[in-house]
Amino acid sequence: MKNKFLLCCSVLFSLSFLVGCGGNSKIQLKIGFWPLSTDKEDVSMYTSWKTNFEKDFPQYEIVADHYEYSKDTIIARARSGTLPTVFQTWFTEPESLVKSGFIRPITTQINSLGWLDKMESGMKNALTFDDQVYGIPRDGYGLGLLINLATFYDNGLIDKDESGKYVLYDESNKPLYPTTFEEITEAGRTISESSDTKAIYICSTNKNGGWQLSNYAWNFGATLVKEEGGKIKANLDSKEVVAALDWIKELKNEDLLLNQKSVEYEGWYNKIGNQVAMAVVGNDVIKLAATQAHLNMDDFAFVPMPSDGINKRYSLYGGTPYVFAKNASDEQVEGVLKFFDYIGRSPNITEISKDAMRYGFEVAKRKNQPIMPEISPWINEEYVNYKDELLNEFINVNMGYYNEFFDNIDENKHPEVEYLPQEMYEILDNAISQVFENPSTCNTQTILTTCNAKYQEKLDAEYNK
Repeated sequence: MKNKFLLCCSVLFSLSFLVGCGGNSKIQLKIGFWPLSTDKEDVSMYTSWKTNFEKDFPQYEIVADHYEYSKDTIIARARSGTLPTVFQTWFTEPESLVKSGFIRPITTQINSLGWLDKMESGMKNALTFDDQVYGIPRDGYGLGLLINLATFYDNGLIDKDESGKYVLYDESNKPLYPTTFEEITEAGRTISESSDTKAIYICSTNKNGGWQLSNYAWNFGATLVKEEGGKIKANLDSKEVVAALDWIKELKNEDLLLNQKSVEYEGWYNKIGNQVAMAVVGNDVIKLAATQAHLNMDDFAFVPMPSDGINKRYSLYGGTPYVFAKNASDEQVEGVLKFFDYIGRSPNITEISKDAMRYGFEVAKRKNQPIMPEISPWINEEYVNYKDELLNEFINVNMGYYNEFFDNIDENKHPEVEYLPQEMYEILDNAISQVFENPSTCNTQTILTTCNAKYQEKLDAEYNK
């Protein structure tokens, strides 16, 4: 009895020691892009993906760890080691996250999977520093002009055909909607004569005003920052940027903008129904008009950005990458990359990834989301072909109102500025705010000269040491 008792104690002690030392523990993968609990359809979808993955890879445990990236929280989370294993950010951020030591490279892992050559080149470049890759892309977006066609029709700016569809092009295929900044102003004037609806939604805060203004400026012919004599030089006070800000000033002076000083990007979908006729947005958020404001997407068109009529209609091109916390182990990175197959976010086309991609479309359809083309993160033929196959099955908008944007985005896309883009956006926000506050008396050249000096100071501190 004594020997049996000692043997039993010995076994129990050994098991206890193994558990205490992590002998039976799993490798946790904390997923920072896990949906919020309020989004029950998406949570159910992710939970299904988690179950399938953990069944096939029992050494891993998927842990929901929702994290909304922001510059206000990243430093504390990174320094305390509490960042999720993987999380989403913006394509303007990886360089600073690398310099701060907050994220790790995953070059070895994605090379071993053969993913590197399948990644869209612009997105790959945005994630590569010193020949090391620091994440994989989720998707891209391009800015375009969203137009309320019902408002245009009600004001005689466009017509309908015999089937009741809006006519956006004349007999020679020339657009009947605004393609220049001046045409936007003219349309706004016509609309304002018979209603309180304003011309266009112009942002002024949270760096979104500067973000949009940079695109307007390019389309007036501006170069916002340049290398000169071995130095990085700000160029925010050029005549082209002044022209872009003058256009906003003209709209404000003519009462063609919302009567508020602080305009946030997040509010556009609640205004374009009846308060503004147009808005500059990314193609990645168009669905919010339907899901948040419950608008009929057949009453909207999404077209390339306007220009001054001389320069190219560039579309600011950005997106969302997945990046990995600095303290993520090689095993964790490998596990997350395996998990991407199970959520349809890898370039692989297998039965598992195909089922996941289809599931994503089915959930979007059940949620009554507008389904239309995306700017793909992967360029390998089998991925592109399968994604197109799904789109052909699930698209639920009139692509005649959207084709021009998607057909031309590869030619029109323009990357965000390479040097301190978020800092530049914040500075340009202030320029728009000053125009909003004093449109009749402000001097746009003076405003932008001050902005240029502030931006140059930041560039000098970062690059011109």
